[in-house]
Amino acid sequence: MKETKFKDTELGKIPEEWDYGKFEDYLDKFSAGATPYRGIASNFIGTIPWVSSGELNYNYITDTREHISQDAQKSTHLTLHPKGTFLIAITGLEAAGTRGRCAFIETPATTNQSCLAIYSTEKMIVEYLFWFYQQWSDYLAFNFSQGSKQQSFTAEIVKKLPIYAPSLSEQQRIASALSDADALVAELDALIEKKRAIMAGTMQELLTGKRRLQGFSEPWVEKKFCEVGTTYNGLSGKTAADFGHGTSKYVTFVNVIYNAVINPTILDSVDVSPKERQNAVLKEDLLLNTSSETPEEVGMCSYMAASIPNLYLNSFCFGFRVSNKDVCPLFLSYLLRSATGRSFMLELAQGSTRYNLPKRKFLQSAILLPSSLAEQRAIASILSDMDAEIAELEAKRDKYKEVRQGMMQQLLTGKIRLI
Repeated sequence: MKETKFKDTELGKIPEEWDYGKFEDYLDKFSAGATPYRGIASNFIGTIPWVSSGELNYNYITDTREHISQDAQKSTHLTLHPKGTFLIAITGLEAAGTRGRCAFIETPATTNQSCLAIYSTEKMIVEYLFWFYQQWSDYLAFNFSQGSKQQSFTAEIVKKLPIYAPSLSEQQRIASALSDADALVAELDALIEKKRAIMAGTMQELLTGKRRLQGFSEPWVEKKFCEVGTTYNGLSGKTAADFGHGTSKYVTFVNVIYNAVINPTILDSVDVSPKERQNAVLKEDLLLNTSSETPEEVGMCSYMAASIPNLYLNSFCFGFRVSNKDVCPLFLSYLLRSATGRSFMLELAQGSTRYNLPKRKFLQSAILLPSSLAEQRAIASILSDMDAEIAELEAKRDKYKEVRQGMMQQLLTGKIRLI
């Protein structure tokens, strides 16, 4: 096995035989687009694809949100880039979600001014650049972008960015290996979305009584929340950081919004003083997000499946403790997260710039649910199993992402060679 010797560069150590230079030494075009005048409506009535930077999502763009006319292309002097052109976002680089955003176009297309088109040459393929740019996007943006409030690249800046280049054949092997790993992640993403869609459909059927499980035929009944249980407040006036590290556990509103069942492994450990120790969260409590700038987040509900000592809730949420023995808390949680439950919560939300869920209004509102506790539990069990399957797929997907990230680090620095 041949030993790889390394040399120092601005981007760290790379194999001695790899070239090092600037983007313009290995790539071509560096062309930003433009936006046709929107005052002429016909400019955006046409068949020519027009890419905006928001469409760059590490993807292959087969069609665009907007299309322009031939007259608009001519009047704005827009280049119709060929299939396979590589695009990077060049404005708004102060945002983590924008840095590194890139894509390939799968059909000839024009772009707006926030996209920069880059072509392959005999020295470098853009399939390799796709992975290199993701690996180094933060460093390049932080060190070379310009602007006070909005950080941006220009074509001239991008031309001068540092880059290293293995041989063309090694570039192809690196790109191919990372693309294969990426395909595994994409397959799991697609499967997860399919499972989520199936679950959403199942929830809509089972949680509205449109489909009944075998063995259950009793009519559903209407109950007010005040007949089902009681509410309690979270700890007021502090975030997890304000408490400091301690032995108590703390549920944030983010935990509630994104988890149907609270994940105890991601809870913050905080210091709650004796005088603040009130309204501890108990097993089978429901936790509801009560305040948000986004109305869709108000009333999102999560279920506490585990028994955790000294567990408390943040001030942007309130707890709901089911005391009615004829109601299954987990069923209620799924009901409130369903499409029906979300519509119900949006009707209760109050506010204009910030939306709130009043506890009094919540307690006086009514929901429809099976009169049989056994049916509630059977429905909750089915949905819980589906949730668990999705969670297992997500964990597998995340593991593949870690593997892909490790491959990028090793292959794009020459620590592992595909020769």
